Amino acid sequence: MFAIVVTIVAQPGKEEDLIAALNANASHSREEESCLKWEWSRHVEDSSRFAIYEVYTDREAFLAHKASDHFAAWAEASGPCIAEKVAGQYDLSEPDDRSYS
Repeated sequence: MFAIVVTIVAQPGKEEDLIAALNANASHSREEESCLKWEWSRHVEDSSRFAIYEVYTDREAFLAHKASDHFAAWAEASGPCIAEKVAGQYDLSEPDDRSYS
């Protein structure tokens, strides 16, 4: 499995626009068969900081996700909202199969 971890700092005053873009991306990403998890979080002490955690069946599935129309829409909608973004790609070594929905 393949994991993506992204941290984002929103532009001042753009937090709600970023949340709308996150929610749109999440809803489409979760429909992808090869996307096993897609969730975002907001920092508890700094409301301008966000994190995204994604898990795909493999790297090719993530690359297909990045080539999708909804990813392009995410990039367009979120771009003006982001002051800083750091993303990392990881091989998922020990998945936690518990569900907490």
